[in-house]
Amino acid sequence: MAIRKRKWKSGGKTGEAWSYCFDAPGSTRENRKQIRESGFASKKEAQDAETARRIEAQREFELQKATPGEVPGSLAGLLKEFFTEHGAKSLAPKTLQRYREMADYLDADLLAMPIPNIKPLHLSREWNRLLTSGGRGRKLGKPLSRKTVRNIAGLVSSAYTRALRWGIAEVNPVPASDPPVPKKKEGIALSVEQAEELIESATNPWGMSVFLELDAATGARRGELLGLRWSDLDANHMIIGRSLSQVGQEVFLKEPKNKKFRKVTIPPSSLK
Repeated sequence: MAIRKRKWKSGGKTGEAWSYCFDAPGSTRENRKQIRESGFASKKEAQDAETARRIEAQREFELQKATPGEVPGSLAGLLKEFFTEHGAKSLAPKTLQRYREMADYLDADLLAMPIPNIKPLHLSREWNRLLTSGGRGRKLGKPLSRKTVRNIAGLVSSAYTRALRWGIAEVNPVPASDPPVPKKKEGIALSVEQAEELIESATNPWGMSVFLELDAATGARRGELLGLRWSDLDANHMIIGRSLSQVGQEVFLKEPKNKKFRKVTIPPSSLK
């Protein structure tokens, strides 16, 4: 591992920081690409971060292996095709971003396996691995929640469903595996008194109390409230039909999933 320590001196103070640097997967002498990061407080922190980044870089490399003219043969290739041919054309940008993030959790060896060779047992082992030590990045080795692992299994199943339609898979092994079942959580609603206390205590940032009061009055989602315009208000009715979303540094308005607008009555107390 290319772990280095660099000492620095600034303003009469001295210190040191650790960094890592390694060749990216697929690099050659003619086309050498390096991955590096610095600013770690200890050698162990830099080593853990490098290990996690190597795994992530290998996954990215595997997902990029399949070219557009090839029929994907591995799970990595299938996911890449799924994101390109289905996700980019049919899914909301935020949903596609989350799908890509979930795919990054999958083990590199599983991603490299040929599609016909992946059995329910392989997937069951992967779900268990994710539950016990599936974290990545700075959370490398930490358990994932049952809900997150269930969602990852759902992503793999959706990709296999497309593979069946495309004729590159004969069976979807996910249903026969054992993805975890999330624990059910009982929904809790605030009483009128609790809601009023929450709104009154919201002093920062500016406008938060108004935002919370409108949320309590309409039951709208956060993105829906942020996407409202004055033209959506008609007397004591609010027309909700768009949502503000963010992917990376891009912020945009999107339609609701069902493509329908809904009309909500605003209580007189919220119109003051």
